[in-house]
Amino acid sequence: MSYIDTHRFNAAFLANRLDRLADLITAQGAAILHRAGLHAPPRTISLLLLVGDREQISAADAAKLLHQPHQLVTQRADILVSLSLIARADDPVDGRRKTLTLTPKGRAQYQILQICLQDTARAFATLFDEIDSDLDALVTKALQALQKKEPGGTSAAARRKYDLQLAADNPNGTCSHCAS
Repeated sequence: MSYIDTHRFNAAFLANRLDRLADLITAQGAAILHRAGLHAPPRTISLLLLVGDREQISAADAAKLLHQPHQLVTQRADILVSLSLIARADDPVDGRRKTLTLTPKGRAQYQILQICLQDTARAFATLFDEIDSDLDALVTKALQALQKKEPGGTSAAARRKYDLQLAADNPNGTCSHCAS
C-alpha cells in the first residue's frame, strides 16, 4: 500500500490508484499474452483487435472508435507495423489517407488474441466474483457520470478552455472553495 492508499483523502487520488491498477493489469496481461504466443505489446492490443475486426480502417477512424488521440493510435500502429502485424495501404476511396490492415502474421496473432480475450474475460469474471463487484460495469458508470458533469464537454480543447477560464477567474491560483 502506498501513502495515498491509506491517506484520509485517498478517494481524491482515485486517478493515481486507477493508473496503478491499469499498470498492474497491463503487466500481468503482458505475461499472459507472451505465454500464449502473442507478440504485440499489451497497449497495442485494442488497435490490433480493431484492425482485425474491421479488416481495414484508417488511423483517424481507429482513434475515434478507441477514444484515443490520433497521435497515440499512429504511434501504436507504427509499433504493430514494425512487428509486421499490420500494414499501411492507400485508401481505395481517398488517396490522401492510409488504411491499416492485418498482415498474414497479424491474422495469426489476431486468432491467438481471440483465445486470450476469452481467457481474460473468464479471469476478470473470477476477479469480480472475488471482490464482489463488477469493476467493468462500475468503470462504465463512472465514465458516463463524469462525462455528463465535465464542464464544457469532454474534449481536451474544452477542458483546456475550462482550465484557462478557471485560472482567469482565480488569478491567485486558488479555487473558490479554497480562497480565504
